[in-house]
Amino acid sequence: MGISLIETAASEAEVARQSGATAISEPDAKALLRTAGIPVPQGRTLSRAEDATDAALAGLRPPMVAKVMTPDGAHKSDFGGVRLGLQNAAEVRDALDEIADAATRAGATVTGFLVEEQCAPGLEMVIGGFWDPRLGPCVMIGLGGVFVEVFEDVAFRACPITEQDGRSMIDGLRSVPLLRGARGKEVCDEDAIIAALLALGGRDGLMSALDGQVDAIDINPLIVHSDGAIAVDARILLAATPRTPVHDAPQLDPDQLYKSFQPLFMPQSIAVLGASATGTSFGNEVIRHSLAYGYKGRVQPVHPKAAEVEGFTAVPALADLPEPVDFTYVAVAAEAAIDAIASAPQSSKFVQVMSSGFGEAEDGHSRETRLVQAARDSGMRLIGPNCLGVHSPRGGLTFVGGATPEPGGVAVISQSGGLAVDVILRGEQRGLRYSAVTTLGNSADLGPADLIEYHLCDPETKVIGLYVEDVRDGRRFVQRLKEAGARKPVVLLIGGRTAEGRRAAASHTGALAAEARLWDGIAQQTGMMLAETLDEFLDILLICQAEAGRPARPLRRVALLGNGGGTSVLAADAISRTGLSTPEVPGPALQQLEKLGLPPGTGLSNPVDTPAGTLRHREGAVAGEILDILAGADAYDAIIAHVNLPVFTNSANQSVDVIGGLVREAVRVSALPDAPRIVLVLRSDGSETTDARQRRDAERARAEGLAVFEEIPQAARALGAMSTWVDFRNSTEQSGTG
Repeated sequence: MGISLIETAASEAEVARQSGATAISEPDAKALLRTAGIPVPQGRTLSRAEDATDAALAGLRPPMVAKVMTPDGAHKSDFGGVRLGLQNAAEVRDALDEIADAATRAGATVTGFLVEEQCAPGLEMVIGGFWDPRLGPCVMIGLGGVFVEVFEDVAFRACPITEQDGRSMIDGLRSVPLLRGARGKEVCDEDAIIAALLALGGRDGLMSALDGQVDAIDINPLIVHSDGAIAVDARILLAATPRTPVHDAPQLDPDQLYKSFQPLFMPQSIAVLGASATGTSFGNEVIRHSLAYGYKGRVQPVHPKAAEVEGFTAVPALADLPEPVDFTYVAVAAEAAIDAIASAPQSSKFVQVMSSGFGEAEDGHSRETRLVQAARDSGMRLIGPNCLGVHSPRGGLTFVGGATPEPGGVAVISQSGGLAVDVILRGEQRGLRYSAVTTLGNSADLGPADLIEYHLCDPETKVIGLYVEDVRDGRRFVQRLKEAGARKPVVLLIGGRTAEGRRAAASHTGALAAEARLWDGIAQQTGMMLAETLDEFLDILLICQAEAGRPARPLRRVALLGNGGGTSVLAADAISRTGLSTPEVPGPALQQLEKLGLPPGTGLSNPVDTPAGTLRHREGAVAGEILDILAGADAYDAIIAHVNLPVFTNSANQSVDVIGGLVREAVRVSALPDAPRIVLVLRSDGSETTDARQRRDAERARAEGLAVFEEIPQAARALGAMSTWVDFRNSTEQSGTG
């Protein structure tokens, strides 16, 4: 069917384009739907109203529908171009005269009429396809008819979709109860909806057949019954000029890919163009920060006049390097950067251009094109331009001062250099340790898709985070994530999710950002976790780092243990908002808690409310006893142990180190076989004394692999995000699609 559909679709698109139309006619569009496997009503095409005779309409069962056809596929209901409930040829002729007049008054050109059998009433849905400039063909579904714009109850996915994608799209609709018989409604045939979605956006669907030919396909409504679905209206809008179809990326060779990026992340030699012999420029900072960070390889400054820079012998140009280097950092003016790279073929494997004045500037697009060509001609892969650098703890390379050299398993890809600095420094303070942080800027050559491929193959990377404004090779990006099947947690922070943000992204990196709801759909399609803020991004990375290497067990039930009754109530609310639950302590475990003989005021349900006096009970041993009981109850997937630090740091009673004991016991219980996830929340009042205690205990816990947060809502959101990843990964493994 695939080849026949492709040939038929391409032919219909070309015929329509040659006629000067901007849309495939509705009869031809429905013929394509029928070929793809989507049911459509029986109908007849007429040129004039007087052609509506009994003979012409023979075989059509009343009631009938009359529609006007226009070359641009205009919404007929907008100007009264549709008539329903027609019983015979005479009524059809009168209706055609009326809708022709209505079209003329609206300024529409009439190219003919379509008369069809009227579909029986049912639930009106909309399914459609569109071409995103970065992600390629995409599909959507929502509540249809006139309500699609009113309620905006829609779900999106990138093509090609699977049956599992189709079901999750339906599950994500707010209106899904209407499909499933809410308030006495007829239960609708969801399998028929999914079949239509796959015929439209599946691997051999109509979207693939028309890739590059059209801009949008709109089936509104798709009327759904208990035993099927039928497309009663269809528009296929042509692309102004045909585009080259985007095909699947080739299969990866993980070993070869890993080796190809080693000169970037483990460079044995670096050249720096733009370091000053007398002052401090960005080039100087890269040299100084990397040396302080532990870089042991060869450093080769490039300076047109100076014989020495930062204590290293300089050469006047990249072309004068005594031997090729692995990595070159360029921090000179835009035109000088292009000239330097163009004149030094094969001098470096990777070149990172910090300079701005390229695609992010109104007059810089052609300059960026020349830069990419210069790098390509010189055999270099380009990072940037308009980016700060590469941070590689294992390679000893960095652009940030004050960062810890301790390597870890978190890789971050960022299209913002300034944000990357925050990620490195703030993240390290919160316990994150990095395998690499790469800033990509305008991503003129290497982009997020290239780096995601590498980090998915890199054995040192356990968790991946991305800040992106524009994924130019979006189809490959999504394909690689789908192929990975959530093997590694991926956290995505998107810039430009709003109209205002998209304008800012355009001026920042020249980005063309996709709509927020499309990214929401891709996250559900690939198992990515979406963050709304930088803090949430770091929080989710932190919980993923703590869980890296552990089995991806279900994460739905949470127990709360700590001091502060009101805090515990608010915490339960925060957890519920993430889709997780706080089940009551089961009977046997409750009996064990009661046998502890805890002081009055202790709450033994979930949340387990332990005032200061309770936590001091039996010299503070009670915290560990409660944790043991909750962990052994087989009722919880995670335990949040929280403590209001000032209650103890400011107390006159310092006989028991409650805070240290809680941290010690949390670490111990987390190491028990089959223990639930243990998360610590250490809440401070901002005072110097309490903050110092918070940092000390947080560092102890993090060193033992625990995730530590400052507030319970942070922990709740991070656990909620991880829960979605765990569910996706487990469902993917069970279905065998990962």
